[in-house]
Amino acid sequence: MASIPGRSLVACYAPCGGAEGFGASMPRAQIDDTLEMHYELDDYTDPWTTPETILLVHGVADTSKAWFAWVPRLARSFRLLRPDLRGFGQSSLPPPGYPWSVAGLARDLKGLLDHLQIAAVHVVGQRVGGSVAMQFAHDYPAATRSLVVIGGPATLAGSCLDPGAWLEQVRREGVESWARATMGARLGEVSPAMREWWIREMGKASGPVMEGIFRYVGTMDLTGILSHIQAPTLVITSDRGALASVETVRGWQTRIPDSRLLVLPSSAYHLAAALPEECAAATLRFIGSLPARPS
Repeated sequence: MASIPGRSLVACYAPCGGAEGFGASMPRAQIDDTLEMHYELDDYTDPWTTPETILLVHGVADTSKAWFAWVPRLARSFRLLRPDLRGFGQSSLPPPGYPWSVAGLARDLKGLLDHLQIAAVHVVGQRVGGSVAMQFAHDYPAATRSLVVIGGPATLAGSCLDPGAWLEQVRREGVESWARATMGARLGEVSPAMREWWIREMGKASGPVMEGIFRYVGTMDLTGILSHIQAPTLVITSDRGALASVETVRGWQTRIPDSRLLVLPSSAYHLAAALPEECAAATLRFIGSLPARPS
């Protein structure tokens, strides 16, 4: 079992290489017999302090790189833990027939915290990573200081997104073709260079993994657990995103007892990528508004 001795596990993002330089430290944790999880730790806090940890949970076809724009904004005040979820990035591919679920992915994350001897975290998830974060907060309340869900669905019921069609496209044309076809709705109006970077990165995801995820998310429904989430919660959504209307998001957000909703003006639903400054600033304000942790 690993521990975090001061700053010796700091994973600095490359000062010259941009997002491509992430991952140089390549720390890994053996979570179970089928999962070696890659993760990054970013910590630029003052060395005489004991920072709290923010767990950043990426979405489908993303990796720990997805948070590159957040690191400079958060790591001066918090230690950031950025894992590659099972099947993505440099973490292990699952065995054939793996039963995908947000509960399983949340269990992997708790295994990582146990490996690093981190008792509690602020959990921030984007897109389906937000769904995983909600499940984590429900299943592990003692390990959850707070919860931030950014463009993460409780269910895709009523959404115009079609995981079944995505599954067929990945089978026929590959993951990068799916990423390219869906990137406009995902990011909204961004530069061509930014759009191409995200297409290339998401296109690296495993086809079989994506097929398994798409089979699962079409049936995912977390509405039954929302009223049992105990952590203070911030839900961030867009006013014109394809994932769900503001009314739909508010409908499930209000089931979380101690929650608030922030609506940002955007046509994107991958808000953590499209509007990283706004989302990171809102996250910092939210965490800063919480009662101080016991000393």
